[in-house]
Amino acid sequence: MKKIIGIFIITVFILVPMAVANDADPVPAFVKAPTGDYVPGELLIKYEPEVRSATAAYYQTQYEVTTMKSFNAIGVDHVKLPQTMTVEGALEVFQSDPNVEYAEPNYYRYATGTPNDALFGLLWGMHNTGQTVNGTAGIPDADIDAPEAWDITTGSSSVVVAVVDSGVSTLSVVNDLSGNIWSNPGEIPENGIDDDSNGYVDDVVGWDFVFDDNSPNDANGHGTHVAGTVAAVGNNSTGVTGVSWSTKIMALRFLDARGSGSTEDAISAILYANAKGAHVINNSWGGAPYSQSLKDAIDASSAVVVCAAGNGGSDRIGDDNDAVPHYPSSYTSSNLIAVAATDQNDNRASFSNYGPTSVDVAAPGVNILSTLSTGGYGYLAGTSMAAPHVAGLAALIHTVSSSASSGNRTLAATDIIQTIKDTVDPLSSLSGVIATGGRINAYTAVSSGGNGDELEDGCFIATAAFGSIMDPHVKILRHFRNRYLKTSRLGRTFVNFYYKQSPAIAKAIQSNESLRQAVRTALLPVVGLSWVTLKLGLLPSMVLFLALAVFGCAFVAKKRTGAKR
Repeated sequence: MKKIIGIFIITVFILVPMAVANDADPVPAFVKAPTGDYVPGELLIKYEPEVRSATAAYYQTQYEVTTMKSFNAIGVDHVKLPQTMTVEGALEVFQSDPNVEYAEPNYYRYATGTPNDALFGLLWGMHNTGQTVNGTAGIPDADIDAPEAWDITTGSSSVVVAVVDSGVSTLSVVNDLSGNIWSNPGEIPENGIDDDSNGYVDDVVGWDFVFDDNSPNDANGHGTHVAGTVAAVGNNSTGVTGVSWSTKIMALRFLDARGSGSTEDAISAILYANAKGAHVINNSWGGAPYSQSLKDAIDASSAVVVCAAGNGGSDRIGDDNDAVPHYPSSYTSSNLIAVAATDQNDNRASFSNYGPTSVDVAAPGVNILSTLSTGGYGYLAGTSMAAPHVAGLAALIHTVSSSASSGNRTLAATDIIQTIKDTVDPLSSLSGVIATGGRINAYTAVSSGGNGDELEDGCFIATAAFGSIMDPHVKILRHFRNRYLKTSRLGRTFVNFYYKQSPAIAKAIQSNESLRQAVRTALLPVVGLSWVTLKLGLLPSMVLFLALAVFGCAFVAKKRTGAKR
């Protein structure tokens, strides 16, 4: 019996973590019952690659389904349905076709920022002294420690952040932004020629996917405000400053004057940013439902993809994204970081969505002062305002990251994201609410060098797990560390002690295969117990473990009593 119990426990510890550690989003082959607003008469379809052309031709001949645009980078076609065919009816047709990988409506997407009221001393998110901003007082140091980070780097003009939004005002009236607008090096302005052969004529500063022209100016105001937080010109004696003083802003408009846009246009904007080499892509918009084609576009990017977590529903009360996903922030793409919002007192903003597993970090998002598309400055609130703080930080880290300088953009993106996660300021208000339990800290992130998780540099756990079935599950221990150890003084003391002692142990493990196997075996129950704690919470887990211990002791005592008889 003991052998059976032992085998069962080991099996659970192996299989349960393996089951939850798979980050791949489910790929819905078809959307049978579309919900939410979507463009009528249109679909986004991915045919099986080997029969893509033939299948598209078949539907055009048999059903008059015409291809409006092809996203060859992800193998998706944007199609127009005939007037006699509804979106629901078309999905039923495609559902029966094995030559179609997936089909989905062309959903509308919406800006997540919400207007509040209507220069450095008012930027509490950068430097909070407890000052009163827009009628609200804060508490000292409830900020991202931007001035301390700027002592190390203020950013670089070689780093490009794509703002996928309602556009960015490139007019000279917005003096704080005009000096940091990206210029396409492959395009000659106003010559009427597509010089870089990318399908867009005179796309000098970006593209407007709403009107399909080369003037991505902002008719809503949302995108310009976001851009100012990312990279308003710093140290110019004017107005505000962005997190990164000299980063270039690539203006990509897909949201219209009302703040809404289609998934197809969002995909176009992201693929444009991918093709033109943006280092960071800011997405301060989103909603439901799931779109596989949008995820494919994000997965195809080598950039750090920053996404606002969303602002709840019509009640303006933040929702749990673990239970009700918000896209694109809820995608599990390795190059994506989801951002919640905090206020001037380091509390989660009441409107901010959250999620113990689906939202990564938090950043200032209330009473945020930034640039307006009409000139001047104004306050906005929302996770839309929190996300550009993270995008600006990612741009700063790019200037100090060795993996970024190596030219490996994909590695740089994952390293930068991990650095941002690992260097948050733990907050009790965020513990168990978002994955890291903390608000970003620019100084700590930049001073770390931006080269990824401590668990992958001199860590004996990662060294032992490397190349084994435990390798993908080290992140469970990372999540446990961030949520329960780094949020308490005793826990932080233990973490600091661990990382001081770990390199020597890691070196010993590298040269001793028996020791490596022993550590791997010991990790099984540790990972299993950590996973249970993350899922149930600390107190319920302790009750469960105590109950199991009591049961085990009682069982052993009963067996011994029976043996004596």
